Amino acid sequence: MNKKRVTKNLNVYKVLLIVLTFIIVSMIPMSEIFAFDPDYPDFIWTYDNRTRKITAGGQKAVYLTGYSLSSEEKRMDIYRLIEETELNSIVFNAKEDSGDILYNSSVDFFNKTGSVKPYYDIDQVLREMDERNIYSIARIVLFKDGIVPDKRPDLAVQNKNTGEPIYLDGGYWIDIYSREVWGYFIELVMELVKKGVDEIQFDYIRAPSKGNLSLARYPSNNRNQEKTTAITGFLKAVRQATRNYHVKMSADVYGFVLITENDQGIGQFIEDMAPYLDFLYPMSYPSHYSTGFLGFSQPEAHPYEVVKYTLDKGFARIGNTDCQIIPWIQAFGLGMRYDESHILGQISASEEFNIEGFLFWNAANKYSIVENALKSRMD
Repeated sequence: MNKKRVTKNLNVYKVLLIVLTFIIVSMIPMSEIFAFDPDYPDFIWTYDNRTRKITAGGQKAVYLTGYSLSSEEKRMDIYRLIEETELNSIVFNAKEDSGDILYNSSVDFFNKTGSVKPYYDIDQVLREMDERNIYSIARIVLFKDGIVPDKRPDLAVQNKNTGEPIYLDGGYWIDIYSREVWGYFIELVMELVKKGVDEIQFDYIRAPSKGNLSLARYPSNNRNQEKTTAITGFLKAVRQATRNYHVKMSADVYGFVLITENDQGIGQFIEDMAPYLDFLYPMSYPSHYSTGFLGFSQPEAHPYEVVKYTLDKGFARIGNTDCQIIPWIQAFGLGMRYDESHILGQISASEEFNIEGFLFWNAANKYSIVENALKSRMD
């Protein structure tokens, strides 16, 4: 072929390529092309420019079970409560410690294990929350699971004598070291992220803490690694998978994890976890502290002091990270009747550390004392 003709053809192709590139680029808003997430120091590129619903750290939420979320009457009452108070967020169960996934998930692994038992239509629920500018927090219970260990014993924490899944800490557990399981959980996370959830909250992000732990065997822990390595490794993998999205990541931890400077044998060491989290939620429920804590015969009767001490210890340990500590607030009475003053005491303790947010936990989703307490702050 003539050299001039070849050169001419190449120039034509170059022109066509330039024109095609220009057409494609012109179809993308410039705000998306040059968007980045300023919340992260490495300026992760993102294609999500949704308006932020809250100031980071300002989430004020109530917790809802899948059953409550499936009830239109209950949802509407919670929406009313949010409209009438300073609340702006909802923590809702996506996956429970029973192993049940409570929305219409399409993740193949969990469908094959029979874990998917939809109580509610997540697309409808998220649409309702978006319409009301409510910040959505999907709670995923990770390693405590009553279904996967039964269907896949090879992925379970096992009895080292029998090789069968071992019952510990009130249930059966998935091997925290299993990268195969990490992959399935990340699929679940990505499904929720792409549906538009604002935050993913991990619960039971730990190993079991009670029972005959000396018999526990973790099949995937071939190199005798510490439990903290597994927990931190999982969080790092999640952060990598979600790096191009605005979604926030958080984890629930025991209140004592903030106080005791070790992992308590469960893999929760906040200095290691914090770099991969936006929020750390200590379950600093006064009812869960032992008699004699801070010299109190009944710590539950001293919510202000208990929460303040716990938060103070936590801030001293992760003050140099970008992770924010926001407490779960006990909205129930265990050994005594709780009222508005106990709610306000916990809020007051957290506000002394300039914490703007708080999460209310009541397993039965009854929030009348929360409503009364928050409305009293408006007077």
